[in-house]
Amino acid sequence: MPSIPQTGDIIVVPAYAGDDSATIEVQWQQTLRSKSATYYIVTAKNQSQGNADVLLYIQDRFYKDESSGDFIGKLVGCKKENEHYIVTLNDHFQYGQKNKNGDERWVCLHDKSNKIFQHRFLVSTVQGKAADWAKTLANSFGAGEIAGNIHKLGSSFVGDYLHTF
Repeated sequence: MPSIPQTGDIIVVPAYAGDDSATIEVQWQQTLRSKSATYYIVTAKNQSQGNADVLLYIQDRFYKDESSGDFIGKLVGCKKENEHYIVTLNDHFQYGQKNKNGDERWVCLHDKSNKIFQHRFLVSTVQGKAADWAKTLANSFGAGEIAGNIHKLGSSFVGDYLHTF
């Protein structure tokens, strides 16, 4: 059951387990240049909201590269328990959502200097090569509807940037 993640919520993120089937390549334009980055699609649990599912996109170096200074396990206050990281949603995280009410909110951990329209994540998920379970999860957060609307309007010129918690 989806939740509306909030600042201060505690989420449980499964550790990287060597499975690259739920990755997407997100492409965008920034300062007149084409950019791209690889993101993992992860189902996190929101402990603060009854272990509700949280759709989480994590840039690759934040998830699988333990030597990176950006690695999730190096976030201030992060604890590792068994094969999970327990982190608090704070200004290290950004989010996208369907509307101002926070409906179908999802979370992103990445380099915040990447200025990406939030729809790019969901469209890349449903139209890309991500695992079926990842597409199903993204669709439960409204990805299919968003992808259809963006296609009609023109994907390069519309959208909202990610918001910071």
